[in-house]
Amino acid sequence: MRLSYLLSLISFLLQLCHNVAIFPGNIVNHYYLNKQRFLLEILHHLPEPLLHEQWLGLGQQIVTDKSQYVHYNDHMIKFYQLLSTDRLLPRDVYYNPQQPEHYQETVGLFHFFYNTREWSTLRQNICWARVFVNPGLFLNALIQTLMKRDDYRALIVPRIYELLPAPYHSEQVLREASRFNYANWIWQNQEQGNDTGVQLVLPKRLLPDNLSGGLRNTSKWSEAMSEVHILSLEERRQSKGLALLIEDPGWLSYWYYINMGIALQEEPTETDRLRDWFYFQLSQLLARYKLELYARKLEYRRLARVRKQEFTPLRTWHYQRYQLETEETLEYLSNLIEKLLIDVQEAISTQRLLLSNGTLIDLRHDQNWQLGLAELFPYDLSQLQMPSAKEAQQLLDLHTMLRDPRFYFYADRILYAYRSYRSAFQPNYRQLVRPTDLRILEVQVSPLITYEEPVDIDVSNLLHSRHFFFGNQFMWPQAMQVRKRRLQQRPFRINLQLESNKTQSIILRTYLTTSGGNMNEEPFYQLDSFLTVLHAGNNFINRESIDFSGMIGDHISITELYHYVRLAERDQFDFPLNITIPSCGFPRRLILPRGGATKGLSMRLFVLATPYNYRARQENELNCDFSNGVSSWDELPFGYPFERFVGDEEELHDAHTMWKAVEIQHEDRNTLIDN
Repeated sequence: MRLSYLLSLISFLLQLCHNVAIFPGNIVNHYYLNKQRFLLEILHHLPEPLLHEQWLGLGQQIVTDKSQYVHYNDHMIKFYQLLSTDRLLPRDVYYNPQQPEHYQETVGLFHFFYNTREWSTLRQNICWARVFVNPGLFLNALIQTLMKRDDYRALIVPRIYELLPAPYHSEQVLREASRFNYANWIWQNQEQGNDTGVQLVLPKRLLPDNLSGGLRNTSKWSEAMSEVHILSLEERRQSKGLALLIEDPGWLSYWYYINMGIALQEEPTETDRLRDWFYFQLSQLLARYKLELYARKLEYRRLARVRKQEFTPLRTWHYQRYQLETEETLEYLSNLIEKLLIDVQEAISTQRLLLSNGTLIDLRHDQNWQLGLAELFPYDLSQLQMPSAKEAQQLLDLHTMLRDPRFYFYADRILYAYRSYRSAFQPNYRQLVRPTDLRILEVQVSPLITYEEPVDIDVSNLLHSRHFFFGNQFMWPQAMQVRKRRLQQRPFRINLQLESNKTQSIILRTYLTTSGGNMNEEPFYQLDSFLTVLHAGNNFINRESIDFSGMIGDHISITELYHYVRLAERDQFDFPLNITIPSCGFPRRLILPRGGATKGLSMRLFVLATPYNYRARQENELNCDFSNGVSSWDELPFGYPFERFVGDEEELHDAHTMWKAVEIQHEDRNTLIDN
C-alpha cells in the first residue's frame, strides 16, 4: 500500500509541469510589475523606432563597464568591435540567424544581456539595443535571455505572432491594419455607415472565452479593458483545407519556440536525450501533418518533391516580401540531405564512421553508435548556416518554415535516415519493456469530434505607433484583433481496463494512426504518455484529453496583459505569478486531424504498456528551458517503438498492447451549440 501511495505521488508531482494552473496566493509585487510593464512597453511596435521617452533616454549607450558582467567573454568583445566600427547589422535589413554574420551578432548581444549582474544593467542594455539594433536580432537575443535566465523567467513575453504579426497574417491584414487611421475610421462610420473592414466590438468580448485562470470576459477583465476600443478586422481569405493546420499561428510558433529554446545552449547536459527529443518533435510534426493529409484524402505515405506550389504572398516584420526558395537554396538542401542518406547507408554497410575530427570509429563497439548519431544528426538549426539565408524565403525562416510543403518533404527524408540508423545500431529494448504480469483487456474512447471555431488574434503591433502616444505619454487606447477560424476538438476521454497479477507501476503510451497499412509507412502520432499504478486484479483507468502531457491551451493577449499589469499597479487586481502558458507546449486543439463530415474518419488508437523503472525525470522544457535536458518517464527513446523501423510486427501485438478502431467526426459550430 505504501508503494502504491508513493508511485501515485510521484505521478502527480511529475504531471504538475504539464498542467497550467494559477495557485491562490501566488501574487506578484510591484517590483515584478515594473519589470513586466517595462518589457511590454519595450516590445511595443518593434519594427518602428522607439518613442517612449523614458526608455529612449536610458538607451543612448550600452553598459561598457566590465565589472557589471558576470563574464565578459570573446563573443562580447567581437560584438563591441562591430559596434565601435559601425558594422552592426542595419535596422532595416532582413534578419535570419541562419546567416553566419547575423548569428554571430546574435550570440554577442545575447551575452551582453545574459551576463549582466543587475537588472539595471540589463534594462539599460535592452533599451540601447531596442534603439540601435536590428529589431529581429534584438528580439532573438532578448527572448533567448528571458528563456535561459532563471531570475527573469517569470516575466511574461507575449507570443511571437503578436510581437511580429506580419509573417503570420495575409498581406490584406497587414495592409489594412498598418494603414488604419482611427479618426478617419470614425468619420467614415458616421458619414458612410458601417461598411469598412474594421468593426468596433460591442459589447466588448474576445474569443475564445476559456483562458487559463478565467481571465477573459469577466467583470475584472471589463475593468482592465474599460478604456480600450477593441477593433475587429475581418480577414477576407479564411484558411481552409490543409491550410487550416499549416497556417495556424499556434502550429507555426511551436516550431519557432522549440528551436529558440535549443539554440545558444552553452554546454547542455543530457545532450543525447535532447537530440532524441528534438527529432521526436520533428517526427511528431511530420506525423500530424501526414494525418491531416490522410484526413483530406491526399497522398501521405511518401511525400513527393514539390515542383510547383501555390504561393501566398507574405511579408517579413519590416514588410519585405517573402519569396519562394531560390535554386541555390533548393540545391544546397538537396545536396545536404543526399549526403546524409549516403553517409548513413555507408555507416550501416561498413559498421564504421569517420568523424569530423578524423577519428574512425567502430559503430558496434560500446556506445560508439551514439557518437555517430551526434555526428550525423545535429539539432540546433540556428547553426545550420545557409549561404542564401540573407534573402527572405519562407522555407528558411523560423516564422514561416512550417507553411512550406517542402519542409515536410525534407523532414520525411531526414527522419527516414534517422530511423534507418537507429534500426541498425540501437540496442534492442524489446525484452526490457514487455511486462509479463499484465494484460490490456479493453480500450474505450468517447466520441472524437472536431469543428472549426472563431478566434481573435491580437495584431495591435501592426497599428501605427502614432495611435499610442499622446502628449509624449504612452497609452494603449486601441486593440486590433483579427478574427480567424481554426481547427478545434471537443474534449474526449480514453478509458482503459487492464488486468494485473501484482501491484506495479507502468507507463501507458497512446498513439493515433490511420485505419491500416504497412506499420513502417503509416504515421504514428503520440497523443499521450503517463505513469499509473496497477493493483492485483482488474484496473480501470480514465484519461482526459485535457491532461495529455506536453499540451497547452490558449493564452492572454498582449493588450489584455498590459492592462492587467496597469490595473495591478493601481492595486486593483491581484496579479498572479504567471497568467500565460508555456511557450514550448503544443496546442492541445490541434492533436486530432479534421474528422469526416458525413462519414466519420476511420483511424486507430494504439496503446502500449511498459514497466516503470523509477528513472523518471522532471525538467522544464515546456518553458523552453533545456539546460538540464528534458522530462522523461524512463530511458526508452522518445516515440518508442516508432523511432526506428519495426522489424517484428509481433512486437506490436501482445498482451501489453491494444489496437482500437476509432472514428473522428466533424461537426459545424451551430450543431455543437444546439447540442
